[in-house]
Order: sequence, then structure tokens, then C-alpha cells
Amino acid sequence: MLITFSCTNCQQTLEVGVETVGAQVECPVCRAVLIVPRKELGPGVTISGFQIQQLLGAGGMGQVYLARQLSLDREIALKILPAQMGLRPEAVQRFLSEVKLLARLEHPNIVTAFEAGEDAGILFLAMAYVRGESLAAKLKRTGPLPEAEALPLIEKVASALGYAWGQHQLLHRDIKPDNILIDTHGEPKLVDLGIAKSLTSATSVTVSGMVMGTPNYMSPEQAQGLT
Repeated sequence: MLITFSCTNCQQTLEVGVETVGAQVECPVCRAVLIVPRKELGPGVTISGFQIQQLLGAGGMGQVYLARQLSLDREIALKILPAQMGLRPEAVQRFLSEVKLLARLEHPNIVTAFEAGEDAGILFLAMAYVRGESLAAKLKRTGPLPEAEALPLIEKVASALGYAWGQHQLLHRDIKPDNILIDTHGEPKLVDLGIAKSLTSATSVTVSGMVMGTPNYMSPEQAQGLT
């Protein structure tokens, strides 16, 4: 993991490894001796070649940042597992499960995964960046959608869910407006498969009978812990 900071003498931007935090380094331009500052995760931090630009949102399974993939010079969405959750094996397993699921899914209405891994103890998932807003934000901004606008969105999301089940026997288990992004062309993109359940997986990421999902949107059988 790399961090960037400015020389206090000449304002030259320096980029160093996170392991040098607190150590002395010399500015390559003015030769001033500087102490490498500690930086919180955010702009100015590069994780495994993904340079963070700004926070897009946060949820129970981590924070999502707009970042730039330096090798390809493209914007991506970078999901980070919270540090405290990295100490919980079941949370790490669920995050890794999301990575594996996304890597297997190829559908125009499901967000594409690019890369995942660990850097300096931080688990990350790089995904396609969807320009637009969540359906939840759209509903808050405009109110209920007209039937003529809502039905095509429902059909496409249902197609994505049908594909996930038909091709990979996957259940999303947390369908709600927050997990449906609407791009600038009005196309819905399904995100957050972190608590999806594969009925063909040899190792379940959840305990049998555990209720997972968002109460206001879950089905009766899910609320009873039956799915």
C-alpha cells in the first residue's frame, strides 16, 4: 500500500510505502528531511495499484471508494472491508465469497468484478464504476416511479436474478433500492452480493437458520430463516 503527501518546504508530491510511516525521508527536489505522516484510508492512498479518489458510500460490509486503476488509467469502484471486520473469520469469508461470486457472474445488469485481494492487511474488491445513482437515491429525489418506468427496471433486475439462479444457483438475499444502481443511460445494475447464498457451495458462509437481509424488503420465508 502506498501513501502520498506533500513536501512542507517545496510542495513536491511524494509517494512512499505505508511501512515508512513515522520514518524520515528526503525530498528528491529540495532535499528537505521530512517525517512520513500517518494517513487514514482515503484520497492519497494507493491500494494494490488502485489510487483512491473519494468516498462513494459505506455499508455493513465496508466502504466503497471511487479509485483509479493506475495500470489501465480507468476509474473503478473499490470496496474495502472494515479493519475491525477483518479480525472476524466469518466476515472475511463472506467478503471473499462476494469476490468469487462476482467473478463468476457475467450479465449486463450485474456489476462486473475486476480484481480482489489483500494489501498491507486490507481486503479489497475492485469493481466496475457505475456512473449514476442508486434506485434509493432516485426514489428519494423523484418519489415513486411511474409504472411505465418501473416495469422495465423490474424486468431487467429480475433477468439478472434469474441468470444468477439459473446459471449459478445463487440467491442475492438482499434485494432493495440501495443495491440497485441506475446508470446514466437508465440501466439498472445489481450490486452487493456479499450475503448471497450458493446452494451448490460446499461451504456456506452463513449459519443454518440465521436471518440475513434487510427486514423491510425480505421475503416471509427469508425472515423465518428458511432461505
